[in-house]
Amino acid sequence: MKFKNYILLALTVLTLSSCSVRLVDFTTISSKNVSLNIDRTQGKKVKASKSYFLGIGWNIKDALDLALEKAGNDYDLLIDGVVRYGSYPFIASVSVEGTAISTRAMKTAMGEEEFNKWLAGQDVFDPKKDVAENKK
Repeated sequence: MKFKNYILLALTVLTLSSCSVRLVDFTTISSKNVSLNIDRTQGKKVKASKSYFLGIGWNIKDALDLALEKAGNDYDLLIDGVVRYGSYPFIASVSVEGTAISTRAMKTAMGEEEFNKWLAGQDVFDPKKDVAENKK
């Protein structure tokens, strides 16, 4: 086999190969503005990033976990978040920023019954009152 054939075979294999990457595990996620009835002043603005050599093993969850850890042990919910992916020679990075919220503090402030209503989605989104807007 000639050298050109090896090159052609390698390019064909690279072109036809694919992979699957798990990006993130989530409980709730949305790209639309939704009224959550949360006191955002109780949260902490956080930002964290994680870098990977050659992009091996990159995922959003690591950066999200780092952001919540930066906020503190009581913080377990990130709202108004932004996830960014960066690719540089030999390095891939994922950064997450948003407002960290403590659901324990929310439960204390709201009371258990109201908090359980909030968790169940009651009084969170009323399609008659709340309308998703498409801002261009």
